Amino acid sequence: MGRGTPDFEYPIIDVDVHQRWRQSGEVLDTLPEKWRNYAEGRTGGRMTALVPAGLSYPFHRGVNKRLEALPEDGKGTSFALMKAQYLDKYPSVEAVNLTFDIGQEIAQRNPEFSAALATAMNDWVVRTWLSYDERMRTAIVVPPELPDRAVREIERMAPNPKVTGVLIAWNPFGKPLGHPVYDPIWRAAEEAGLPIIIHGAAGETEGGLAHTAAGGIPGSRLEWHTLLQQPTLAHLASFVAHGTFEKFPRLKVLVVETGLAWIPNFFWRLDAVHAEMRAESDWVKRMPSEYLRERVKFSTQPFELTPRKEQLVELFEAFGGMEELLCFSSDYPHWDADDPFYVASRLPREWLPKLFSENARSMLRLDPVAADAELRA
Repeated sequence: MGRGTPDFEYPIIDVDVHQRWRQSGEVLDTLPEKWRNYAEGRTGGRMTALVPAGLSYPFHRGVNKRLEALPEDGKGTSFALMKAQYLDKYPSVEAVNLTFDIGQEIAQRNPEFSAALATAMNDWVVRTWLSYDERMRTAIVVPPELPDRAVREIERMAPNPKVTGVLIAWNPFGKPLGHPVYDPIWRAAEEAGLPIIIHGAAGETEGGLAHTAAGGIPGSRLEWHTLLQQPTLAHLASFVAHGTFEKFPRLKVLVVETGLAWIPNFFWRLDAVHAEMRAESDWVKRMPSEYLRERVKFSTQPFELTPRKEQLVELFEAFGGMEELLCFSSDYPHWDADDPFYVASRLPREWLPKLFSENARSMLRLDPVAADAELRA
């Protein structure tokens, strides 16, 4: 996290921090016997049981974490390292939202196995990371290819006060997320008061019908990382065109780790064609940008690296109201993680209270939890 100091002046709610088990058995050993046997005997064994159906994303990714954030044996992630490298340097952190290591392990060919893994993964984070510190929160994963099972998982996990949202890490149908096939999931999330969290294109490269880029599966890490925003645009446009925000008037969406500079052009373009959208859809009752400004927020990581840092702010100011849409994310422990001082240096000072906590508080379900002084010891 670079040049941390305890003097950062703003309260911080970090909407995207990643964690991962150190051994696959931490998840596999808790599966029902049927699926434990399936994982060990029909998927290539424990070493590959949690590999997503599509191999392209893990292979492109390589090691995606900063080396200093890895345990000595290089396996998984470490709360002790996170505490030393991040939490202890920034005492103003009020909440950290865990989004697994994107959660793509549920992207399996067998949908029932996917559902079993989602439950096991959610239980794992509850008994591990959520018990380490009262500031830890989590976005739960659900199996979207079985909407009824996804609904049941939301209902099962929603009573936990440390659950903040529903993470969509797999797009098995190859349809934009506004398609009515997903409506039962959105209804359950709305009823539970949980936002939808779309992280890095909703698992488009995990072996389903959807691709992360318009030309197909990227052939390199560079292409994948650069084009990650493409499916996100399709999902957001579909939420408007298919009436997701009209059907579910309290549903919110948090978009994580897909950049920011594309947002003004995307909003402007949708508004420019809203007459055509209305001609094709009875659900488009307002300007598209109105829906998106009211219901969607975006994580700050990664910032586009413009030739002059002022250029990004100039674009945002021309767009107007960008300070209402941004939520701080460090993306710790990934290699391109941002520290709070860096983010604060990129944006106007008057935006920072909203960016570091107020916008996230309005987006995530941040129920109070009992503090436990021993957790910080």
